[in-house]
Amino acid sequence: MFDYLVQMWELATDGDKQGVLFFIALYTSVIMLGSVLHQLHVRTWPAARGRLLESGLKEFGFAAPHSSKQEYKVDAVYEYTVNGETYTGKRVSPWVVVASHNARFLLERQLAGVERLDGDGVRVFYNPARPAKSFLTKPGSVGLAFCIIVAVAPLPWYWFAYHG
Repeated sequence: MFDYLVQMWELATDGDKQGVLFFIALYTSVIMLGSVLHQLHVRTWPAARGRLLESGLKEFGFAAPHSSKQEYKVDAVYEYTVNGETYTGKRVSPWVVVASHNARFLLERQLAGVERLDGDGVRVFYNPARPAKSFLTKPGSVGLAFCIIVAVAPLPWYWFAYHG
């Protein structure tokens, strides 16, 4: 195995397609596996009652000359209390989504996933080890499945492309 890694490294440093694709596949698998583990961890976080102070869509990046070229992201501010200490959060989801003017519906859908409680209350999921880190939504099954597929697919694809 070590010899194969060395061989692929030599190919990659020489600019050979096989070596480069091997490391792209390996990197993608490792990063996405880390994302899967993080999402599984976040799904275990407890919840607290919070109060939504602001929510909506915010322009992202530079102001575009035409609205169709403008990008947006979700903007939210909320407060919640854990063990008698009040925190302010801004993260809606572990997924940071930036969408074009025409795809803003994705961001609106993300905001719709926030669990509303009576009044201006919302459910806030927080890291029990670091309560200042929080989200308004937990990772869902679709996002988790997507990450698992992207984590697993590159290495078999590479293997069959070059050794199959």
